[in-house]
Amino acid sequence: MLKIKNGRDFAGGVTMIFAGLLFIWFGRNLEIGNSFQMGPGYFPTMLSLILMALGALILIQSLMVGVEEGETETWNWKAYFLVILAPVGFGLLLAGLGLAPTMFLLIVGASAASGYANWRHSILLGVFLAGCSALLFTKLLALPLRAFGPWIPFIGDFF
Repeated sequence: MLKIKNGRDFAGGVTMIFAGLLFIWFGRNLEIGNSFQMGPGYFPTMLSLILMALGALILIQSLMVGVEEGETETWNWKAYFLVILAPVGFGLLLAGLGLAPTMFLLIVGASAASGYANWRHSILLGVFLAGCSALLFTKLLALPLRAFGPWIPFIGDFF
């Protein structure tokens, strides 16, 4: 009987295979073509196949590579929840808060999922990345994003 030696790698491999199958299923109506005459479905299909192959390798490794004997590994449900919630929160908060506060909140929130992250370092990282993102995307690349949205009128009026 096979025994899962590393639960994180097993879950990651299954997730990668599932995501690859999902992308192939969504693009099933696109013409694939061949390497010389690529259709619109060629590149996504190839990326999905590579993702599935990497997921299979990780899955096999999780079954073969042993870990030290000791306590069994518990699942960090807080980490799964916060990491999945971050892109959803980004999509929901971007229009109202703007890029800088949304980036800050999501970086600090996602870093709370780690048992190794220090809250001071997370706040500093959030401030730095939010500032760099706002400068890069709103000023340098001139994307149609606001650094501070309408939910923050006292700062949003200055930018």
